[in-house]
Amino acid sequence: MTRDELLHVAHDRLYPAVTNPNYLVLRSRRLIFTQWLSMMEGNLAVLDVGGRYQPYRPLLHGKIKNYLALDVQPTELVSVVGTGEAVPFQEESFDLVIATGVFEYFYRPHNAANELHRVLKSGGKLLMSVASVAPRFVDEECWRYTPRALQSVLSSFSQVSIVPEVFSPGGLLRLVNLGLHDFLKVRPLKFSYSITVCPVLNWLGRALEGAKLTKNDQWTGNYSVMATK
Repeated sequence: MTRDELLHVAHDRLYPAVTNPNYLVLRSRRLIFTQWLSMMEGNLAVLDVGGRYQPYRPLLHGKIKNYLALDVQPTELVSVVGTGEAVPFQEESFDLVIATGVFEYFYRPHNAANELHRVLKSGGKLLMSVASVAPRFVDEECWRYTPRALQSVLSSFSQVSIVPEVFSPGGLLRLVNLGLHDFLKVRPLKFSYSITVCPVLNWLGRALEGAKLTKNDQWTGNYSVMATK
């Protein structure tokens, strides 16, 4: 992919269209990350694990000293090819590590968490997003996470904040959207769904989330996590 194509994918993840079946979780993640990053001082050394696209980099505008991306797939935006289970940097090199949608792939997620803890400076932050109730998007994925699992994986960190990106109503509607998106194979039907049913389900989910009818997160699609070394 060209640099422009990579940046286009990143923009669509940061500002998802309402025709995107992942709209609810992506929009919520942007709002959660924006709040967390607003509390951080500038001049940050940042490591983006799985950083082939870097959708959340714009949220750090004016706060970056240097920004390095680690990924198993080389792209024009990747600084170092490698995995989060063996990070090729010295101890206490970074103020912030971003790892969205990558802990699902690690064979040994505890080892990856310990590696990211190692390269963070004292008081440094790890920002994550992990899938909870979601289909398998690709065969390389290994895991889905509950809050208890996240507490175990991140046990080396001094503080861990875990926030559902949607509660159960939004999570259920997102699952319906993903199912329709996958099961409708005929192109005219898929297109019709994308401009009719998909936006309606997303707007309904956003309305239910805004009404705060429940804090039940058993059916949440994803969790956002901030862990402090």
